[in-house]
Amino acid sequence: MSVGLPPQTPTECPVCHAHRASFAFSKQSYDLFRCPDCGFLFVHPYPDAATITAFYETAYRGASADFYPKSSSRRRRTVWKSLRFLRYVRHKDVLDLGCGGGFMVEAFNRLGARASGIDISQNSIAYARQHVPRSTFYCEDLTTFRKRNLTFDFVFSSEVLEHVPGPDEFMATLAAITRPNGYVYISAPDVGHHRVPKDLPSWADICPPEHLQFFNHHNLCLIFERYGFVMHKNMKNRTPAHSVLFRRKSN
Repeated sequence: MSVGLPPQTPTECPVCHAHRASFAFSKQSYDLFRCPDCGFLFVHPYPDAATITAFYETAYRGASADFYPKSSSRRRRTVWKSLRFLRYVRHKDVLDLGCGGGFMVEAFNRLGARASGIDISQNSIAYARQHVPRSTFYCEDLTTFRKRNLTFDFVFSSEVLEHVPGPDEFMATLAAITRPNGYVYISAPDVGHHRVPKDLPSWADICPPEHLQFFNHHNLCLIFERYGFVMHKNMKNRTPAHSVLFRRKSN
């Protein structure tokens, strides 16, 4: 968090590891640094686990085993969205990483997938277990989940990457749970998109401590390549968001 004058000492970029990331601006009492080499933008320092937990306990109230905000519209949208992944999920083991109320898990199952979900929100998982009872849902962090030694043919992760404090734990989990030649779909804010405001601090997606890191297409591919993935398909968006399918290398 910012206290007094902006920090002047460059720090290591969490993506390319160049020691040239420097202060860019502050927002909502958090400092954001940008790497001049790869363009990665991130909160520095990342908030600790207690701060993040406290934020989500306050900001994401309302869901319960019997209620989820906008459940009907969410269910309709996921039915249509799931169709673009039919060839990747049919008769496959699938995980929705950051599954919320389980709507995408339900949609994938209707396409013939064997889908499961994971989320850290107890209320969201309670709703998912109540409304998608034939699927398995995990309420735990990535480190705990990785120790289960489960693997999947397809991992779906929408609007999760920007929430985690640093890319490495997230990427290590993807590398561990995605089978060779399996696929990972990622959606997240795209800081390199031409529709991002020139006045970057005014961009609504920059909202720490909810969103903590922002990739462009180059550094997103860079971090995935480091963990054994290659880009399979870039589904370009009119809005400033990534929509990318990666394939896990076979060796």
